[in-house]
Amino acid sequence: MEAQNDAVLSPGTRIDQYLITGLLGRGGFGITYLIKDEMLNKEFALKEFFPEDLVRREGGSLRFLSRANAEEDYRWGLKKFFDEARLLAQFNHPNIIGVRRVFEQNDTAYMVLDLVRGMTFEKWLRGLDSRPTQDELDLVAGPLLSALALVHENRTWHLDISPENIMIRAADGAPILLDFGASRFEIKQHSQLVSALVFKSGYSAPEQYTSNADRYGPWTDIYAFAATLYRAVTGERPDEATSRQLSDDLEPAAKAAAGHYRESFLAAIDEGLKLPPGERPRSVRDWRPMLLGGSAVVSAEPTATTAVRTQLATQRTGAGIPLVYTRLIRTSLSKLGQATRRSKALTAAVAAGLVALAGAVLYVSGGKNPFAECGGLFSAADCWGAVVDRGGNIFGRVEEPSREAAEAAAMKKCRERFDQGCTVIATISKQECWALAESPGDPTRWRASAGKTIELAQRDARWDCERVYGVCQMAMTFCADGKKAQ
Repeated sequence: MEAQNDAVLSPGTRIDQYLITGLLGRGGFGITYLIKDEMLNKEFALKEFFPEDLVRREGGSLRFLSRANAEEDYRWGLKKFFDEARLLAQFNHPNIIGVRRVFEQNDTAYMVLDLVRGMTFEKWLRGLDSRPTQDELDLVAGPLLSALALVHENRTWHLDISPENIMIRAADGAPILLDFGASRFEIKQHSQLVSALVFKSGYSAPEQYTSNADRYGPWTDIYAFAATLYRAVTGERPDEATSRQLSDDLEPAAKAAAGHYRESFLAAIDEGLKLPPGERPRSVRDWRPMLLGGSAVVSAEPTATTAVRTQLATQRTGAGIPLVYTRLIRTSLSKLGQATRRSKALTAAVAAGLVALAGAVLYVSGGKNPFAECGGLFSAADCWGAVVDRGGNIFGRVEEPSREAAEAAAMKKCRERFDQGCTVIATISKQECWALAESPGDPTRWRASAGKTIELAQRDARWDCERVYGVCQMAMTFCADGKKAQ
């Protein structure tokens, strides 16, 4: 009997043309499976409408629980599930999960979704060895705000934004908004029998705890998004909204994360977390400039809400890696810098302290530096190197007494050839090295990394290059102290 009541369909079960191969997630209103479309030979996610407060599974059919109006509530919720699927299918936004199909079978409904491989924003945050950077959070917030703006323009609210409902896609680092909760809240309002699983502790706005949907609006999603960013900048989720209404002891983001992020960014988070709906920003259009004004990587005003392309594909480090995804693939932003250029054709050759790249010259030695190998009057900590890029042409300088001196010397070499457009893409200190690996025969396919030793820099550069392109070889390596330059 227990097996019959098990809600989850087992691997090998066939639903229409789809074969269930695994379980992706389970909530109070639905179950999401990993499936293979046997006709297309492609994997998708399959979301099944299954409100556990209303039904149980018995073999291949469903049994309604002996509660008042259980069947009526289920049929009403089923219609809302369909309505949500049809609406999501119309959005066609790069940062909203794509809906491919919705259909009925086994007395329930199924939604076929694009499969997003990666990890949730929550898991990404937990995996970091330090706070997320301002640029990283901007590159998450910018595209998602554009997605929310489109949702809100269609008079729809997400109602379930949290770090667990944002995926960081492995392929390119793009943030993807998942699992809309609007239909679940409508079901709750329709039937008070439905459990409180519709709430996300710390992320749901206070008005979501009432039965009056007329109070919902863009400000409701803004609260949840602000709560998500609060968790990112402080490491803790906000207190439950209902508890805050009794005694609001939440430390403002502007205080808890002061000095680590833009003041305006933290202030915008606090504005979004105001308890009275009327005191929050009324729309994404109002909130976005507050949150992203002054960002170095994302515009505070997108050019087109309905056709916004995520900037994660173009805002990259000198190694050609999306900023927000960099630390997921073991390349340090703090070492590689905050570059935003696209990779261009690179060729590598080593000769007497010079490395030629795409017709440019990377100077790996300070030349007449009187404090060779960072000795002399300078301590071991006062030894720096820098790499500068200008449109695919790369220049470098090492064996300098300070970060500023290394960057200035490398910039000078670049500006001797180009009047403008030179950008520092990496700065390395004593006992740090920088390495570049590329695919044999195709110098446009490359990755770079920095490390505490030459071996670590080479390992990580090759590891990342091979992860993306297959077989790779080292094109060049150099260290800040001028040693082991190749």
